[in-house]
Amino acid sequence: MSVLQNSQSRQAKEEKALLLQEKLRRKALAYFLVFLTALVYIEDKENKCTLKPTWWPEQQRVVPQLVEEMLLILLKTRQVGLTWLAAALVLWLGIKHPLHLSVIISHGEDHAIEFLNRVYFILDRLPDWFCPRREGEEVNGLKLKTRNRQMLVFERDGMESIIKSMPTTEMGAESKTPNVLIIDEAHTIREVESIFNNSYPGIEQAKGQVIIIANSVKSGPGWGWVRDTYQKSMQGLNLFRRIFLSWTAHPKRPTNFRALMVQSGMDEEDVKQHYPETEQEALASAAGSYFGNVLERHNQTRPGVKGFLRQDKITKEVEFVPDDKRGIVEVWRHPYFLVRGWDDIYFERRYVIGDDVSEGLGESSSVAYVRDRLRDENVCRVRSNRLDAVEWAEQMDLLSQYYSNHRAAAKPKIAEAVKALICTEVTGAGQTTVKELIKRKCNQYVRTVPDKVGSGLTKQYGWTESNQSKHELCGDLKQWLRITKGTVYDAILLDECSTFIRFENGKLDHESGKRCDCVITAGLTEQASIFMGEGPKKIPVPLTGWRAREQDKKKTQTAWAA
Repeated sequence: MSVLQNSQSRQAKEEKALLLQEKLRRKALAYFLVFLTALVYIEDKENKCTLKPTWWPEQQRVVPQLVEEMLLILLKTRQVGLTWLAAALVLWLGIKHPLHLSVIISHGEDHAIEFLNRVYFILDRLPDWFCPRREGEEVNGLKLKTRNRQMLVFERDGMESIIKSMPTTEMGAESKTPNVLIIDEAHTIREVESIFNNSYPGIEQAKGQVIIIANSVKSGPGWGWVRDTYQKSMQGLNLFRRIFLSWTAHPKRPTNFRALMVQSGMDEEDVKQHYPETEQEALASAAGSYFGNVLERHNQTRPGVKGFLRQDKITKEVEFVPDDKRGIVEVWRHPYFLVRGWDDIYFERRYVIGDDVSEGLGESSSVAYVRDRLRDENVCRVRSNRLDAVEWAEQMDLLSQYYSNHRAAAKPKIAEAVKALICTEVTGAGQTTVKELIKRKCNQYVRTVPDKVGSGLTKQYGWTESNQSKHELCGDLKQWLRITKGTVYDAILLDECSTFIRFENGKLDHESGKRCDCVITAGLTEQASIFMGEGPKKIPVPLTGWRAREQDKKKTQTAWAA
């Protein structure tokens, strides 16, 4: 073969290679899956090297939705590569489309920088014929204009395509009108609901995408919104398309993977949160709640009879008036001495009341529970967000008379009624309620504490909330939920318990957007019961007739001796 023929053959091979290269470039720009499988390299942190990944079946299942769905929420196990997929997606979109803006919001600045570093890791390993990789470079009419820790900017014909990674702000992407908004690790972001609400109007106008990526870690401050959004997608109540990735999505994990994680020292509930097997397990409220699996046994909730309490002006007796529409009192069991078929036996120390007081401005609710200590269950709830502290004290006075305790009385009476013990949380409006209850001569929870001067003791009415006392309160409530043989009728209480969590800083509180008024009140009711000490006791009925005469005779007789 001549030199000319060799040159022509080499030239033909180069032309063919260039044609194949151009064909691959066009195909990779047209199809995200081709871009992923043919050109993308990621970091193998385990072996500390660059890896040409073989994308797992579950990862490939996600790819079409990442490209096509306008609203997408992904609930995933840990370490299944979704963040790498998201980084590859925004890079592909930035190279492909002029006038395109991708905004990625992460928990903090470090996470925002880390996301963009993944984008750069992929970019730096793309072929030099596919796109520019350094500032000022230009390939196929595409110029890399800016590359820093906050953003990556490409330019084509004077039109910019921007990838911006930023830490959490409540305003989100409100002023930026992105084509793609990715909220990464959304369960860790307290302001995730505000971010979505502020960003979506602009995104919808631009016909853009929102992609939510989250784990099912219940202690995350954004978990409540993530869970609710995902559940509404399941119920068809929003437009989000949902995707769940189980721990089995990682093909290299053995079948006993979760058991091995427990053996390594992880708590079993934590393993379920980080590595859920099913959607139901990932969304299970009890798993992330402070109260945990003690809630599972309480499945007999039912509505009570609603109404209100009023006092007869003449007899002064308190009565319950049914009113399903306006009633703030919900009764599951009426006082035993008002029930048909009562055996005429009275009890001491049978009822206690716990109450948490709000300002009555229509936001949080004032709540009270009545505990029947004989049955060991809460038999009545009062709940309102419209009564001020003084009006609430009036309701508590009526409630303590309706569910009165009794004590032995002089003949001819068998027993006389005494108001049930009330334990009020005294922070804020509760202080006013306590003062009003003192005026009404109600029986209140009271502790004796050293005064501020240190020279004596002072009576302290009600329960004072602090971080430590809140842990005590909730710990005692959790123990009661664990051991009680009574029925928990109130579905609202169990619902609030399921979204009451321990945050990473140790604080106990409700999830964002939820309430815990009933939880605190149930805890106060348990404190009232503990304060009462000895359990309910029957008041003996005085003997009559020949039994009474025999009893009197015994009192006059002396002991005999053989």
